[in-house]
Amino acid sequence: MEQEEILLEEQKEDKRFHRFSLWWVEHRALLRRIGFGVFIAIDAAMLLFVSWTMLDSFAISYESEQRAVAEMVAYGQSDLHAYTAANAADDLEAGEPSVFSIGDNRFDLYTTIRNPNSDWWAEVMYYFVTAEGDSEVREGFILPNEEKPFVEIAFEAETPFFDAEIIVSEVMWHRVDHHAISDYDTWLADRISFEVEGAAFTKETNFEDEVYGQTAFSVTNDSAFSYYDPKLFILLKKGSSVSGVNRTTLSEINSGEEVEVSVNWFGTLPSVTSVEVLAEINVFDIDSYKPLDGETTRDTRTRVFSR
Repeated sequence: MEQEEILLEEQKEDKRFHRFSLWWVEHRALLRRIGFGVFIAIDAAMLLFVSWTMLDSFAISYESEQRAVAEMVAYGQSDLHAYTAANAADDLEAGEPSVFSIGDNRFDLYTTIRNPNSDWWAEVMYYFVTAEGDSEVREGFILPNEEKPFVEIAFEAETPFFDAEIIVSEVMWHRVDHHAISDYDTWLADRISFEVEGAAFTKETNFEDEVYGQTAFSVTNDSAFSYYDPKLFILLKKGSSVSGVNRTTLSEINSGEEVEVSVNWFGTLPSVTSVEVLAEINVFDIDSYKPLDGETTRDTRTRVFSR
């Protein structure tokens, strides 16, 4: 009984397959024509769409689209200009220059420049203008939020003069990379930490009975970094006013090292009540740093520009 039922099911399946095969043979040509027709219709629709788009873009709506593009560019430039202006560096601020006669028709020129920007430091070219001519053009730099001396030492002139003006002829701004330096104040304090002790000005007499001045002090590098050619500004003060200026350069100073410094002053000596010493190191210049033993310049860059 069960075998008869299985045979009946197989016969039914054979009949269905036979009818489908017969239908496919009879209608295959029609189905092929329908497929070709659908393909042609889709292709024609795409060609019509592309043709209409090109016609609309270059003939019908060309002028209006050009105006729209121009407006977008103008608005974009305006926004870019506004953003740039809002984030640009503010101008450097120069202090009142001073002229110090040091005798033999030589003069020290001194002023301060302040950088009001917390996110920008600058490399500058500068010179002093006087009634007796201009000084040489010098290179300098100023760090973010820094106020520092700018000087011209022993400027020669034929006749005395009392006024000068500093001209900053070129400024190249550099933005502080806060991805590499997250907290600039802490980063700077870790790199510039110099302790000056015993700074004093005295008048000495040489073997020819000529009187000259001498400034002596010790400077200790309390930072973890060693430096090539650190510069030191020496300001002689009478009360709160600067009465004399000089500058000296050390060949190097290592981390933790204490260096004794002595600077002589010749010519006309000012009245002095105190001495101020300021260190000048461009902490953004990789060449300012001494590599550690076995360290390459590339390694130094990684060590210096870190959080």
